[in-house]
Amino acid sequence: MLKMELREFIRLRRMINLRNLDKFNYPKPVLTSILTQKIVDKVKARHPTYVERLNEIAEHWREKKKFPSWFVAPPMIKVKLLMKALGFTKSEIRRFIEDPNLIEDDDLRRLVWRANLKDFVYSPIATKFHQIKGKMGEEIIKNWLENFGIDFSSEDELRRNEGKTPDFLLEKPIKLDGYEVYWIESKAMFGDPNVHSQYWRRQYYEYLRRFGRGVVIYWFGHVNGLFLATTGYEFGGDRLLNMKAYLSDDGVELGDAFSRKFIEHMMRLLDLFYRGERIVIKPNRWAASILSRLGFEILTDDEPSDF
Repeated sequence: MLKMELREFIRLRRMINLRNLDKFNYPKPVLTSILTQKIVDKVKARHPTYVERLNEIAEHWREKKKFPSWFVAPPMIKVKLLMKALGFTKSEIRRFIEDPNLIEDDDLRRLVWRANLKDFVYSPIATKFHQIKGKMGEEIIKNWLENFGIDFSSEDELRRNEGKTPDFLLEKPIKLDGYEVYWIESKAMFGDPNVHSQYWRRQYYEYLRRFGRGVVIYWFGHVNGLFLATTGYEFGGDRLLNMKAYLSDDGVELGDAFSRKFIEHMMRLLDLFYRGERIVIKPNRWAASILSRLGFEILTDDEPSDF
């Protein structure tokens, strides 16, 4: 768990990209979280402009079978906007992303496949992984509260009768991070000033007003000095940072990457991580690349997997 000074965070965020993660002395999951949020912020800023220029995107694709040079975005965002520009419905886009082999056009089919395999922020595999990290963070807190006999109401229980609610509302306040707190919010990300400010307007201020002081756990660390923020070291969240995958001749055979079966196998590997089990696969360039982009450390191992 780590806290980072603002100046260091600004330097790191400005320099970081997918090719230089190994040059920084921070855990890879932390770096991947910072990079992911950097990409999300850029997409949010540029997306309205892209939508306004859908006709240009479609015309350029029809003429040259590639994107215009000004269209810079993550692969999955690009293919989704392209298919929208070409007149595909939302249900068609969703179906073709789930199984690109259903696409008749060869160029478009290859493009969608590569987006599935290369995008570590918006692809179905990446989306599932972000959801898994969120669930793991909440389960760590839930188990900790139950182990110490601390009574609470969960967000699902509160949502039936309340408006905006934190993940955990405590029956009685407890002392965390030096303060008496009444609620706990879990965020499976790195907390930077921009992220914290967005959630402050949407969530935290309302929690503070209604329930009193609480804490926001940023499992991948946060910039020092953010009000209510903590790293959650009291809860022992190392499991979220212990992201390793092993390559072994006795590992799982994933097969051809450009197949729906491969995607299903990758989803099942993420389920192994969620359950706290080892990920052991046969050497596979695409699988190793996907897991590495998600933040996993790729190691070699001879232990077979019972996948």
